[in-house]
Amino acid sequence: MISKKYFLFFLFSLILNSLYAQEGEEESIPFDAVIQSEMGGKRMKFYGNTRFNFNQAYFSNWISGGESALTFLYGLDYNFNYSDRSGLVWDTNLLLSLGTTYISGNKFLKKADDRFEIGSLVGKQINQYWSYSGLLSLKTQLLPGYRFYKEEGEEKREQISRFLSPLILQAGLGWYYKKNNDFRVNLSPLTGRAIVVSKKYTENLATGNKYFGVDPKKGSKLFFGALISGYFKREIMQNIIWENNFSFYVNYLEKTQNVDFDWNANIRFKVNSKVSGNFILHLLYDDDLISDLQVRELLGLGINIDL
Repeated sequence: MISKKYFLFFLFSLILNSLYAQEGEEESIPFDAVIQSEMGGKRMKFYGNTRFNFNQAYFSNWISGGESALTFLYGLDYNFNYSDRSGLVWDTNLLLSLGTTYISGNKFLKKADDRFEIGSLVGKQINQYWSYSGLLSLKTQLLPGYRFYKEEGEEKREQISRFLSPLILQAGLGWYYKKNNDFRVNLSPLTGRAIVVSKKYTENLATGNKYFGVDPKKGSKLFFGALISGYFKREIMQNIIWENNFSFYVNYLEKTQNVDFDWNANIRFKVNSKVSGNFILHLLYDDDLISDLQVRELLGLGINIDL
């Protein structure tokens, strides 16, 4: 169980720290001047990053032991931002990350990563930084997921998930704070959430068991609660960039003492304009998916293409 008060305290401390740390970085341009300055009051921006990473380990006659392994990772993270003089704000993010690992002697390739996420927010500006907001997001995977096991010494696998199963949908109303493209927070005290799955995985569940929080013979589970989500990026030293995507969700209807959270930290360090390294630490807790902390860590060297 994750204590709600500790994570909320941690989150708000982080937000306040980021706000104060960025004071003075923005140019002091009047709000009306910014809105009316370009494209007849309209501003559009498309930007993002595509990356290829790999990790490799090779052992031959190594007396202390070891298994040769090769991991490939591909990812993209793109944003579209729009605003106009009427105060309309539209920010959309697309994230895709796929990876596979080959381990010497194993029969099957295994996943290193598999995420597909789209988040879109539409807002009406209140002032230069704050807007009323409506949020819609979806999270799923692209490739089948498997449970690996051995039977009579033979490696086998069983499919346990696939594209759109599970699918996590969220829609919320609230307020959006955006100081710049490197720091934004959305507060949605009214947020609906749904976990959608294929009945293929629930039709034979034993009574009392659940599949990603969904009851036997059901295809979905609905929630209602509050969501805090955001993004911030900082150059912690020359050529080293720290990016963070985070979300915290509190369910009003059940298990209100729990806080589901998703924190994805990515440290990128540049070797030159094209070659860079990545260290990713992804922490995920969702009591409906699995009542334990999920941890994903990746370290690699690869090619980044910034747009």
